[in-house]
Amino acid sequence: MNHSAKASLTMSNVECLFKVFSKSGVIFSTYILLSPYQVLADSFTPLDPAKVVLVDWAAVIVSIIPFVGVLLAVGFYTLLERKILAIIMIRKGPSKVSYMGILQPFSDAGKLLCKEFIVPTRANVGPFILAPALMLAISLLGWLLYPYKSAEVFYVFGVILFMVITSVSVYGVMMSGWASNSKYSLLGAVRAMAQSISYEIPMGFIFFCVVLCSGVFMFQEISVFQQSLFFFFLPLCVVMLVWMLCMLAETNRAPFDFVEGESELVSGYNVEYSGGGFAVMFIAEYSSILLSSVMSAAMFFGGNEALVGFFMMVFAIFFVVVRASLPRLRYDKLMNLCWTVLLCVMLTASVCVVVLVGV
Repeated sequence: MNHSAKASLTMSNVECLFKVFSKSGVIFSTYILLSPYQVLADSFTPLDPAKVVLVDWAAVIVSIIPFVGVLLAVGFYTLLERKILAIIMIRKGPSKVSYMGILQPFSDAGKLLCKEFIVPTRANVGPFILAPALMLAISLLGWLLYPYKSAEVFYVFGVILFMVITSVSVYGVMMSGWASNSKYSLLGAVRAMAQSISYEIPMGFIFFCVVLCSGVFMFQEISVFQQSLFFFFLPLCVVMLVWMLCMLAETNRAPFDFVEGESELVSGYNVEYSGGGFAVMFIAEYSSILLSSVMSAAMFFGGNEALVGFFMMVFAIFFVVVRASLPRLRYDKLMNLCWTVLLCVMLTASVCVVVLVGV
């Protein structure tokens, strides 16, 4: 079989998989949307058929709006990052599309989504296509933990759920790197797994300190606990510094962006992705950055919504300034930093917090 025949056979297989996944996705999403709002029959008295409502469309729309807001925030955050980088590097940055380049994110998204989504000949087609969707779904799932003031949306063990979501996020990178059947992609995925194991242990001790000070696992309660302007940043300033290092590693940002180090791995785990697949991975990465900024503000500078929003912007700009200021570290130095420095610092801080709380 010649190369053109192989390519046509691969594309036909991809088209079939797309059809199967689209149909199954429609069925599954319809079930997910309908199941929470389905009216169950009363066990004693039958319901009036005229009063049965399968879907509360207002509730569905209200539940979708936050995710649309996250996607818009990601687009404008990329514009903010490019503007700040341009100021630091003394260049213009995006300024041509609309007034001051304000529509540049929509132009970039349209360009990427209109490009061809190429599947390599020797790639594992199913995981290759599903990996970007998995990364985006996990990233958006974390936004359910946003510390709303509403009593209808809260998670009693939100801190544990946040740890689970950040731990599972590495599986999307692992799937994309393995399914691409490329050495560069596989090396990026292996780096991501080793990196996640390294920083998650100090991150667990950070959550231990915050939970021990507040006495609850809910992000809402942790935020409300600081309404009297007694920020956890004051007694836990060292813990917050370690937290910021862990967040830089968790979001694969400089100086810990080993997963997609272009000087070593061309582009890392996403080197074989193009068009819409690359755009979805890009959105998932920046959504995780904004989520980390929100959680950092809620944990250490909580209180009212204005304070959380202000410090969230401070942390988001911090990610950009660090990217423009610091060079990429060597890979073994991150491993050494996590296992010998951050772990010892957090063990010492945890013992101090236990002693202070006990007194």
